[in-house]
Amino acid sequence: MRILNQLLKLWVVFLLIGATVQCTSLVKLHSDIRWSGENTGISDKLENVGYYKYPSMGEAYIFYDDGTLVLSNKVPDDTISYQYGPWPPGGYFDTDLNRWDIGATGLYRVEDDTIHANLYFRNCFHFSLRTRFYFSTELWKLKFHILDRTTIVLCEEHYIDKEFPYPETRNDTLHFWESSQLPPPYTEMKKKRWLWQNKKDWEKYKEEKKTYNNRKLNEKQ
Repeated sequence: MRILNQLLKLWVVFLLIGATVQCTSLVKLHSDIRWSGENTGISDKLENVGYYKYPSMGEAYIFYDDGTLVLSNKVPDDTISYQYGPWPPGGYFDTDLNRWDIGATGLYRVEDDTIHANLYFRNCFHFSLRTRFYFSTELWKLKFHILDRTTIVLCEEHYIDKEFPYPETRNDTLHFWESSQLPPPYTEMKKKRWLWQNKKDWEKYKEEKKTYNNRKLNEKQ
């Protein structure tokens, strides 16, 4: 019986590995946006020192100048007392298990009045440990229409999976909320070499991230 249980566990591991490899291959195939190390120029079209959110939902999109996109639920409720207020306290982002960038991050590019985005969801487990264990990555391709400098509309959404070959039409309006206390655009996905246009920019990012981590560590000591 003991040997049978071990074989069953091993079989489950192989299934997870196979599913992860298949999922990763599909995600890479449809990932058509890369970090270039350059400014996207989005601030010429949108207010972006803050975030865009639905009137009645806590989820918010952050568009960074370097092309990083974050979907975060670490924002306050849409109430008058929080309007144009600061980003929530740093306690939301200080621990490895509760960082703002874990759930869904990605990249975007701007074409005229349209924002095309690749948003990656990383599935993981941690068992209350400080280290996360990732076993798959999912990809949503999004399209936003820019109405004015403070309003965008999510007009298309496509979950990349063999069972969902076509994009879904949406009509969700998001409004800008100002914040001067956004966390820096460091995300787990930037560790992926295949999401960068060239190796030098990827290596430069790694050095910047190392410097940032060392500074944060010194501040805690």
